[in-house]
Amino acid sequence: MLTVLILCIFLGLTCPNPALAEEAQAEAMHFIAAEWAYEVRGEGDFDPNPTGEFSRGERGYAYLEVADFGVGREGQLFYLDLAVDVALETTGGLRLFTQKDVLELEEWYFEPPITTWFYIWVDIPWWAPRGTYRTVITVRDGITGLALEESREIRVR
Repeated sequence: MLTVLILCIFLGLTCPNPALAEEAQAEAMHFIAAEWAYEVRGEGDFDPNPTGEFSRGERGYAYLEVADFGVGREGQLFYLDLAVDVALETTGGLRLFTQKDVLELEEWYFEPPITTWFYIWVDIPWWAPRGTYRTVITVRDGITGLALEESREIRVR
């Protein structure tokens, strides 16, 4: 039995499965852009806030572009199914706030989409304590079942 197992492992290493090779070459869902913004007007049209610093009582935006998500097909149409969750943590990792499904994207196309963009925002409360926090943005792909998580610092002044 041990000889058969060793032989299977050896043959598996010398003759890789082509299906596994194709799977390894596939891109994983990733952000093309994930930036803080003062204002968002449209795709690629936003006023960047490179420091991620916002005043209390102000609205803070995040502009995001995602690529290599799952694409479904129904008849002649292609679609994507993404959901976005947001959390706020202290720099030490203590989770202060979580909101699931802040944004749900179900978009339909005539051609398979390569990228998609969206934005989210938060109104910084006037009573929010000044300091540095971490936001955790999670994009869940309803087609592949995979998730993408991005963590960025935000400062409240």
